[in-house]
Amino acid sequence: MNMIQESTPLFIPISHFPEHCKNLKSGNLKPLLDVIHELELKFYKAEKKLGIINFEHTSYEVLGLKGIHVRLLDTVLKLRLVPFFDWQSWKHEAEQYYSNPSGLYNLDIVTLGKILTVLLRSQTIYDARFLEEKIKDRFALNLLKAIVHALQRDNIIS
Repeated sequence: MNMIQESTPLFIPISHFPEHCKNLKSGNLKPLLDVIHELELKFYKAEKKLGIINFEHTSYEVLGLKGIHVRLLDTVLKLRLVPFFDWQSWKHEAEQYYSNPSGLYNLDIVTLGKILTVLLRSQTIYDARFLEEKIKDRFALNLLKAIVHALQRDNIIS
């Protein structure tokens, strides 16, 4: 018996990304919403327990976030929310949001996808702890929430 395997590319070319997002169903977002809720809960508990809101010098273990970066990566890759494009040429545009994550909530899904791609691939430019830093300073949380917001705002998901 000859088995045919479906070969779905992990990264979608940026030109096909809007169409891909339009084909997402709201039920598909549950794993993404679960990661968002987990991050929010862990930050809330850590704030109450430690009495601080800046976690820059706090370990992942103390925050209860051990392994969250793996779940975040797994979730966005399975949803194919990381478009393929020349991300290194777009690095400076993405960096402007690192210090001002509130600006993420007004962006379209393609721009948010670009920022997510730059964030995830920037570990090769900065260092292996870059994603961990962006999780601890809540940038990754804001980016994920902005992505869900854009999908709902623009009625992209059905």
